[in-house]
Amino acid sequence: MKIKSLVTLLLVLLLLSLFFNVKSILKTDEPWFVSFPDANSRPTYDTYHHIKEAQKLSTGKGIKVGILGKYFGYKNNKNIYSGGKDFTGNTEAFNDIGEHGLWMATTLKEIAPDVEIYALCARNNDHSVEAKAISEAVDWAIENDIDILTYSAQAFSEEYREEIDKAVRKAIEHNIVTTFIHYDIPGNILPFGFFPYSPKSYARETDLNVFHFDYNVLLLFSYKNYLESGRNVGNNIGAHPYFSNSSMSPVLAGIVAMMKEINNGLPASEYKRILKETSYELVYNGYKVKHVVDALGAVNYLLRANNEGS
Repeated sequence: MKIKSLVTLLLVLLLLSLFFNVKSILKTDEPWFVSFPDANSRPTYDTYHHIKEAQKLSTGKGIKVGILGKYFGYKNNKNIYSGGKDFTGNTEAFNDIGEHGLWMATTLKEIAPDVEIYALCARNNDHSVEAKAISEAVDWAIENDIDILTYSAQAFSEEYREEIDKAVRKAIEHNIVTTFIHYDIPGNILPFGFFPYSPKSYARETDLNVFHFDYNVLLLFSYKNYLESGRNVGNNIGAHPYFSNSSMSPVLAGIVAMMKEINNGLPASEYKRILKETSYELVYNGYKVKHVVDALGAVNYLLRANNEGS
């Protein structure tokens, strides 16, 4: 009887402890959870690029996409990747850390769920190492019949552009489609966000507009800064939570993979032409965005071409 009373007393004390701990958490000024009541109504890639409709016709099955990046978390996420290789000597950035490269792979799978993703660890803070790694990764991609290469990071150092340009041109000559942000050689499909003008730093106009928010990842420091600004970031569009230049490249690569499942035998330049021809103009935030990618339009274009040719 005494034991039963003791157990009852301990349970009461435990419940009181939990009550006061939760109460103290709720009183704090710091947010302890993030709630998105409009999560199913906010504009997404599907809203603007008609992804789900295109996926009824093509999912990128059998198409190989190489992501040139780092932080793939390859060792613990092999279910996402069909293969990969480190070209920098930084095995931690390839195998252990699952951040930027993994996020890009996740976004790519969201667009083209049956695509084969290859993690190519080629980014490095030492730009000479990076240029050499990219060149080696391109050679590996050619040898392993990669169909698409995508890159999502800062612009390449001018000092090493010649070396990187030579490698990328080689890839394009082998009919590998490239979707690199901040990279203005003519053969690359150059995406930009929903903005009215191309950056002045580019040597040419961008090719296509891709929605520049990605809801897969919320960086808490970014969200904290956003709250501290009173949700008013002025002209600094990049200060908005979920802003993502990076995702524009894998989104575009995923759409190209859909196209290539329908017809994988076209020159690299043809996929760019079809994407531009089937794009549409949109009014966004009061200004015109000229070349919004339409995945459904591009896939249907190739299906019609196949039917007409048969």
